[in-house]
Amino acid sequence: MRHTRTWSVAGRVFGVQVLAVLVIGAVLLVILVLDAQRSVSDDAAAKSLAVSQTIASDPAVTSAIEASDPTAALQPYALAVMKSAHVDFVTIMDPNGIRFTHPDPAQIGQHFLGTISAAQQGRSITETYTGTLGPSVRAVVPITDHGRLVGMVSAGVTTAKVSTAVLPRVPFLVGLSILVVLLGAAAAAFTRRSLWRMTGRLAPQQMSRMVQFYESVLHSVREGVVLTDPQHRVVLYNDEAADLLGLPPAPESLPPRTAGELDIDPDVAALLDSGRRVIEETHVAEGRVLLVNQEPALTTGREPAGAHSAVMTLRDQSRLQAILGELESIRTMSEALQSQSHEHLNTLHTIASLIEMGRAEEVSALIDDISRTSQGLADAVNGRDASPVLAALLLGKAATATERGVILDVDLADGVVLPLSPNETVSVVGNLVDNALDAVRRSPAPRRVGVRIRGEAADVVLDITDTGPGIPEGTDVFAPGVTSKADDGGAHGLGLGVVRRIVEEHGGTIAFAPGTPTTVIVRLPLGATP
Repeated sequence: MRHTRTWSVAGRVFGVQVLAVLVIGAVLLVILVLDAQRSVSDDAAAKSLAVSQTIASDPAVTSAIEASDPTAALQPYALAVMKSAHVDFVTIMDPNGIRFTHPDPAQIGQHFLGTISAAQQGRSITETYTGTLGPSVRAVVPITDHGRLVGMVSAGVTTAKVSTAVLPRVPFLVGLSILVVLLGAAAAAFTRRSLWRMTGRLAPQQMSRMVQFYESVLHSVREGVVLTDPQHRVVLYNDEAADLLGLPPAPESLPPRTAGELDIDPDVAALLDSGRRVIEETHVAEGRVLLVNQEPALTTGREPAGAHSAVMTLRDQSRLQAILGELESIRTMSEALQSQSHEHLNTLHTIASLIEMGRAEEVSALIDDISRTSQGLADAVNGRDASPVLAALLLGKAATATERGVILDVDLADGVVLPLSPNETVSVVGNLVDNALDAVRRSPAPRRVGVRIRGEAADVVLDITDTGPGIPEGTDVFAPGVTSKADDGGAHGLGLGVVRRIVEEHGGTIAFAPGTPTTVIVRLPLGATP
């Protein structure tokens, strides 16, 4: 199959520019030649008029015209003027246009060929007229004696001589046109090279397809993408970024605007304004936990130092964190069940050993103590109309607390239910209780964690208290990545952000009470939809 060559964008622009330069050069040459010819014609007309006026003002010419034989005196005079003034003819005539002189003696006595009406009325004119010598540029001037018309004189240069005078200028004009063409071609070549650097050797159809492809990819990916220019102004963002940052849908042509003008959350806005490189940083915007990457874009090398475009990508981690919280709660419950299984085995082994030793009273006392402890917690959880999910979660946390040597106190008010979905209940209560258990891990005994749910006016209030060391002053515990865990390793610091997002989505508040013990208070309106 024969391959049809497709011109690249740079090649097409170069070809159009070269063609335009050639056309401009040709037009310029024609204009310059015509201007040169007009200039020579104007010079010839001026010379003819000057010669004619000089002859008309000569008293000797006036006297010769009124003599008995004007030709005898004027013909030699006219030929001498032609030679000295470098004109092709000098014709002196009577008021009716009958020639007294002419370069061709045979034309003497004949009627002058040209316009003489203006001269007969006392005015001088210049014109191009075809006479006996061919086309010529001539002037016709009246000859007067004290205001009385006694004759007329015409001097002129043939157009052939005018054209010959233009020829010496043609090489310069051609050279000038060639110089313009060469400069234009050099500019076109420079433009072609610049376009090659920007577009490669892509044809217009290929560039159009590429733009459509990139546009489709940009708006279909499930990651937010934000592009900034060297001044750190937002020039492009996709649909996912609009959703994550609370922005309106991006128009086809977005004027560069700062993050502040777009009303982006300060946390992300500060990152956009800095333009710094970040990898897998966690930020909060529009109540969401976002995983953010920002990389400098490719540069041309001509930007000022420190100025560069940047590409930011955003991923919503909120749902992932909620799922991780649920998985963590399930893992905790699984560990609690394993702990209970291990504890029950130890208890059974102890009971079996006591029975073998015939210590029935100790067996009975041990069973009563275990039943009293387990039943008390079960009654506290299950006997207050608590949701099954909350009951299971707290029972699992109780087992974990026992394993860690922590006393878990549960106080659930009758008929008060958290207005949260099961998943949200696990995320909110599970995260807060886990934080409290971690906080008291290194505290001196007795280590206690309290969970209380009560009704207060039109709110449901959840209190989580612990006897841990408390929160360092000035610490924003809700900021992503902030944690008090010594073994963090980057795996913690997001739970409280997830809790705050869930609470605020239900119109509630979360805050830490001042003083000791450390107490986090969650308030949820009764009308919140679980």
